[in-house]
Amino acid sequence: MTQKIHPTAIIDSAAKLGSDVSIGPYSVVGPNVTVGDSVTLHSHVVIDGCTFVGAGCEVFPFAMLGG
Repeated sequence: MTQKIHPTAIIDSAAKLGSDVSIGPYSVVGPNVTVGDSVTLHSHVVIDGCTFVGAGCEVFPFAMLGG
């Protein structure tokens, strides 16, 4: 499982991350979030609520999902 998580990203320990995930600077992933394989979250992305991001998705800077 390859994951590239920027040191400034905040990922809740209960979040489920797939393989080959890339999470950019200052992004936040909440506890009820599932991120599929090969997903890219660019900088300043916030994902919260009961949210599923499917495999291969790319989420661009300053997007808010599930809020």
